[in-house]
Amino acid sequence: MEPYTAHAVPFRWLARSRLDDFTQPRLIDALPPDIVPRGYESDWALLPEVQELILQGFFGPVEPKRSLAAFYTKSRHPIADDVPRLVVGIGLITDIGEMRFYNSADPSKRRYPIWQRDVAHSLRPTGTEGLLVPFHDYLEPTGDPDEDVRRQALARDLVITPELDRILEFSYRSEHVSPDAMLSTLTQGISVCHRLREHGIADGDWAAVEAWLNAQLALAWDLRGPYPGIGPVLEAAGLRMGTSLVHLLAQTEPAFSSNPWQAVTHVLEGRASPPSGRFQADIDAFASQWVALANDRTRSTLARTLSRMALTPAQAARWWDRAKRADTVGGLLSDDELIANPYLVCELDRGGGATSSPVSFPTADRSVVTDTPSDASVSPADRRRRRAALVTVLRRAEADGDTLLGLDEARARVEAIPVPEPPLIPDGWVTAEADWVAESLVVDGEHETIQTRRRKRIAADLQRKLRARTERTLPPLAEPWHELLIDTVTDTWPGPGTFNPTDERAAAALTEQAEALTTITSRKTSVLVGRAGTGKTTVLGALSRANALAGSVLFLAPTGKARVRLESRVAKGTAVMTVAQYLWKNGAYDGRRQQPIILEDGSYDGHETIVIDESSMLTEDMLAAVLSTFTGRIQRLILVGDPAQLPPIGAGRPFADLVAHLDPISDFDDEDPDNVAMRRGALARLRHEVRNFQGGASDTLRLAHHFTGDSRIDGEEILVDLATGTGLNDLDLRYWNTSDELHEHLLDALRLCLNVEPGDVASFNASLGMTATDRGFPIVGDPNGAEAWQLLSPVRRNVWGVTELNRWIQSTWRGSELANARDPMKGAWVRPFGPPEIIRLDKVILTENGERQGYDWETRQRVDDYLANGEIGLCDNDKRAVGKIAKGDVMDIKFAGRGQRSYGFFRSSFGGGETGPGIIEHAYALTVHKAQGSDFGVVAVVLPRGRMAFRELVYTALTRSRQRLVLLVEGSDLSELLAARSPQRSDTIRRNSNLFRIGVRDREGNPFARHLTHRASDGTLLASKSELFIYERARAAGLRPIYEAQLPSRTGDNTWKLPDFTFLDDADDPAVFWEHLGMLDLRDYAAGWARKRQWYADQGYVEGQDLVWTSEVDGLDAGKVDQVIATVKSRLQVD
Repeated sequence: MEPYTAHAVPFRWLARSRLDDFTQPRLIDALPPDIVPRGYESDWALLPEVQELILQGFFGPVEPKRSLAAFYTKSRHPIADDVPRLVVGIGLITDIGEMRFYNSADPSKRRYPIWQRDVAHSLRPTGTEGLLVPFHDYLEPTGDPDEDVRRQALARDLVITPELDRILEFSYRSEHVSPDAMLSTLTQGISVCHRLREHGIADGDWAAVEAWLNAQLALAWDLRGPYPGIGPVLEAAGLRMGTSLVHLLAQTEPAFSSNPWQAVTHVLEGRASPPSGRFQADIDAFASQWVALANDRTRSTLARTLSRMALTPAQAARWWDRAKRADTVGGLLSDDELIANPYLVCELDRGGGATSSPVSFPTADRSVVTDTPSDASVSPADRRRRRAALVTVLRRAEADGDTLLGLDEARARVEAIPVPEPPLIPDGWVTAEADWVAESLVVDGEHETIQTRRRKRIAADLQRKLRARTERTLPPLAEPWHELLIDTVTDTWPGPGTFNPTDERAAAALTEQAEALTTITSRKTSVLVGRAGTGKTTVLGALSRANALAGSVLFLAPTGKARVRLESRVAKGTAVMTVAQYLWKNGAYDGRRQQPIILEDGSYDGHETIVIDESSMLTEDMLAAVLSTFTGRIQRLILVGDPAQLPPIGAGRPFADLVAHLDPISDFDDEDPDNVAMRRGALARLRHEVRNFQGGASDTLRLAHHFTGDSRIDGEEILVDLATGTGLNDLDLRYWNTSDELHEHLLDALRLCLNVEPGDVASFNASLGMTATDRGFPIVGDPNGAEAWQLLSPVRRNVWGVTELNRWIQSTWRGSELANARDPMKGAWVRPFGPPEIIRLDKVILTENGERQGYDWETRQRVDDYLANGEIGLCDNDKRAVGKIAKGDVMDIKFAGRGQRSYGFFRSSFGGGETGPGIIEHAYALTVHKAQGSDFGVVAVVLPRGRMAFRELVYTALTRSRQRLVLLVEGSDLSELLAARSPQRSDTIRRNSNLFRIGVRDREGNPFARHLTHRASDGTLLASKSELFIYERARAAGLRPIYEAQLPSRTGDNTWKLPDFTFLDDADDPAVFWEHLGMLDLRDYAAGWARKRQWYADQGYVEGQDLVWTSEVDGLDAGKVDQVIATVKSRLQVD
């Protein structure tokens, strides 16, 4: 193989399953029958003459010195999880190797062609005829960890990725790329050259590379032509094989490029021959429809309008067919409206599900903003273009969690859209075009924000309904809550020992939980919040056992795993579903798009009380959809959750916004201060931590508390223990710097916690609850064993991401079985499923909601169950349908919490090709997001440097274990991990939302959710409203408090504390320390204060002079605060 040469293999073209519907339509000559000998199985074209014709058809159109090549990687790159395809190079194809053949022992037989072809290219490390993105310069360690993190962040600026509706063209190793896809790639490449010059990190003549890319951009426009979508549009209009006909006509008809519609018309009207005789029957069948289309001015104009876009056949079908158009738009849209504004295609397209992405803005934009002006061209400043660009960035923002954007941020995002001439939104344009903008968008001039009309309507409806329901009281339920709580804990007690309700810790928690039950049953909508380990599911278990609510309570959970966990805590026979399952049963869930539907009128009256657990995972759409199903019979909606967990994947943070509305940060900064007491009556908080380890407080939860935003009087103790190596009960901290070190720590953790030896399949299987037959054949006995342990990582990519960790686990303990399954000569083994190469006994996760038929091995009956996204299970049987055509094409999976029920999944469910990533994935390692709502026995959390982005992510990861947590931190200390404690690192707070209160990031990207943070007038962020009051009061009195400054020990024992407030004397030395005790009525809190108080005494600090404190046992007393301020001023001798 020559230097600067790549091997190209057109796998998609050679796939047996695609020969008829994909490959043949792209070939002029008909393929001969590809007959497979009896007893032989193959996924690929088999006969040599078939393979040769396909390879000639694929490589024939490639022109050396004219055709371009884009080099890309799929999942195994280190840049970002949300970049499914990363283009790393764009170059010119300089030569194509000849087709070569395998030698044959029989010269009389036709030889098989070698699929790989040599493709020489122009890319060189320092060359200018192509762009080779210098990621290595950005990712190679410099020796400075801070600089490494900075460069890794800047590497994100170099991302070139295909538009979502072009992703399939970058999915099969080697594939023809459409001119539209290459235009997008080249445009992004030009932007990368700009940034490379700005960064100044990588050497290179980037101006010359940019000039080369610009030249290729002009050629790509010529190749695209004015009507790239003729084929799909004709196919949508009724011409079978229309896409294929036009594709081949473009290759064979010289006049096609100058006037594509005329060339097609001549063929359809019989004035010219089609490129192949096989099209004639379809042309004849289409004749009457063609005549009708040609005589219908509106429809023919629409055909030309749509054909200017490079639509896929599926996209063209849903925009041409009026019924499909109404489905994707969610209402009626006339042909004339679409002709008048082609940008509506990208503004309104909701896509067709996993197999068809929405039409992107660049796809629509290239139909009217071209390099050569025409009668269909529009000005780059056209108001239709600008509005569509705004809608595009707002919809993308919704996917990232924002329900609105600041106008400045929206304008900046519009300018970053990867098109040759980015849209510009001048300052004041939205005001000047107010009426036009208002058709799709809502602008708030006072707060300078913008959002889609749909998003504004959802927020307004949610706010109105939640406000009314939380303020509507219900008669109290006369239930023995205390006894029901004891029954719940006794029934679900995991051990060791037995539950003792008279224990001081347990008794205090039971009293608090009983009060919470009274609160949450007294309003039409109420909220129960509590940190991990405070007994939220215990409260729900008692609720399910209430006589007054018998049979009338429905429990919902966002994920399948959360549903299983919830079902194990409530009374037997209680109705439990996932949110998606509930919505689907009520016609409020779009299974094809996997999206909730907000109904006009609800009809659900099956239960009187609906409880949603893990409510922090609800998007605004999900919560609005649930509310839209209600009838008047629904008396109670109870939302349960922990605001410190990760916010939802999708638009909004409704649970956090509702909690802040019910219990505002400050009564003086509230939109309705007179109604605060009424609102607080709909909120119950659990503060007593009941989860413990061997009678003591869980060290894992002590560390997790640092990432909640709440203060804890003894919070420093766990940090000191971690820093000094003090023995911990249920937490194990380890550091690593290389992938080998990481793997060694994981091996050691599995050995110590689960008795799993490296490479020992028997101990590995046992750790997952598997058993063996009398002959030693491993079987899935109890699928609940899948929850015994779990690896977690914040990311999918790189050696520390879940993709590689899953591969490592599988190769370490299932390597032998995987090798056998890969070997086609091992006939007794079934080949692996999908790109992840899943085999029997692998641990997997389901990533899609839907109904599926299964088989219950206990009752020996078929079952129809609704399986939910997030359910975890074990692959049980891969040999179903032995002796049939489908042998080995079905994997039976048993999921945790579903007993001995197994469900079959065909190979298409495991991904690959056009099916995308699949709905079944490996689950030895999961992302923290996918583990939300779940818990496991032993959890190992991998935290790479630079990936601990948000405090909610760290908190969620730390709270997934029931027994033990192993924390694997890259580096040599906890500095980066602890930096994530800041409110500035809160994903919930940084989101833009206008539910109840408007909170939008400022121009520097700083969060501005004032109702979710305790921000002082000088910008200091504090942990509680009481601390905020004291801080502002002290400043008003002329003092300068310093918040949570580290105070080292005077005795040299390596301990330290974080006083709430430190006051310096005139020599700038710490002189007075003020501790505020917000929860002194809690047993653990009081014990922590006693220890901290003793520490101050041991250091020689005198209480009442060096140390002062306030408490809230009887509420915060402003007079006492002023007395302490006077003491501090006297000690510091401040007037």
